[in-house]
Amino acid sequence: MPRMRGKIGKIIRFVKIEALTTLVVIFIIVCAVNAQMTGAETGVANELPGNGPEALTAIDLNDINHFFDINKIETDPLKQGLQFHGYLKVGWPAHGHNDDAEDESTNVFDQTELIFWIGADIFENLALVSELELEDGFSEIEFETIELNWTILPDLATLKIGKFIYPFGIERFVEDSPSNKLATRPLPSRRIIPGTYSDNGLQLFGELPVFSKSGLKYEVALTTGLAGVGGDGEQDFEENNDSKTVGGRLGFRFFPGFEVGASYSTGEYDDDERLRLDFVGLDLAFKKAGFEFRAEYIRGNVEAEKDKSSYNREGYYGQISYKYNTNFNYFSFIEGTARLDSVDPNDIETNESDSNRISFGVKTSPINHLLLKLEYTFENEAKESREKNLLLQTIFMW
Repeated sequence: MPRMRGKIGKIIRFVKIEALTTLVVIFIIVCAVNAQMTGAETGVANELPGNGPEALTAIDLNDINHFFDINKIETDPLKQGLQFHGYLKVGWPAHGHNDDAEDESTNVFDQTELIFWIGADIFENLALVSELELEDGFSEIEFETIELNWTILPDLATLKIGKFIYPFGIERFVEDSPSNKLATRPLPSRRIIPGTYSDNGLQLFGELPVFSKSGLKYEVALTTGLAGVGGDGEQDFEENNDSKTVGGRLGFRFFPGFEVGASYSTGEYDDDERLRLDFVGLDLAFKKAGFEFRAEYIRGNVEAEKDKSSYNREGYYGQISYKYNTNFNYFSFIEGTARLDSVDPNDIETNESDSNRISFGVKTSPINHLLLKLEYTFENEAKESREKNLLLQTIFMW
């Protein structure tokens, strides 16, 4: 039996490798065809900086370096049609492990994810957007978003219906691998309220002009809500009652590139709908030329049963980066990033979930459609010795 299990294991690993190789070949073919069609018909890939749809981006904070924008698609009636984009990410913890992985695995295949983005303009003011994720070595498959966007008043009011990323904080705008400047994401965005927390419901968002270059951005959502905190101290995604969660974000843009915001969310999380789970967040982002600074603070309160103590959860991060556009033939840019983050999932307990981390990283693009990242982290966990991790990441986009 042990020999048989060993043979079966080898066969499974071989099939995984063959499947991954086949997918890579398919992506390269799709990329080549798409680039030719795009260049020949619209010239978008040759005209826009960074070869991405910056003109379509609704959020100033998202430095798009890839071929899709998951927040908004074009609603020009002359350009209606199906849009298909995505990326393949392969990560390799060269030393230590990647805390962003669910099992903190050092296996390269477990650090692999494949994202498909599909968007379509149904009418001039109605668009369908969806994002399909294959994560953890393609073992988990789910729709992160599948939503209808109805533009009621251009820029002022848009109604979103379906499954969408919950409007809390600003890390969600850059959480996908091509936009993220590092290989990891901030600890509070994974262990308190997830930056990629998707939920079903309704959302109304837009921007109200205040002065010539400033405006008030608003996002308000009514969703099915989160469950309680899991045994590992991280937030549980599952819906477990009929109660609804209300929340959103207000952001004030002083001028292009500088914005501050506040977020709030509240809802009942237990099966009997008696206990509340509340979150509040503050954020700041500044960007000028190649320089960018971003910071967030998140605090949550978990109401407990009478025989237990309610507790708070909090965390913060600050990130600074600089992008230098080179004149080299092969490296279009080099970007350096440093980030400090801290998280305390339970203020009345001290365990290994309490963590402080410093990260340094470099991001570059040797050729079109390809991104490379290198990140080195120092992490201090309560009751644990300091960990040092070296992470490599490759992203292929189309």
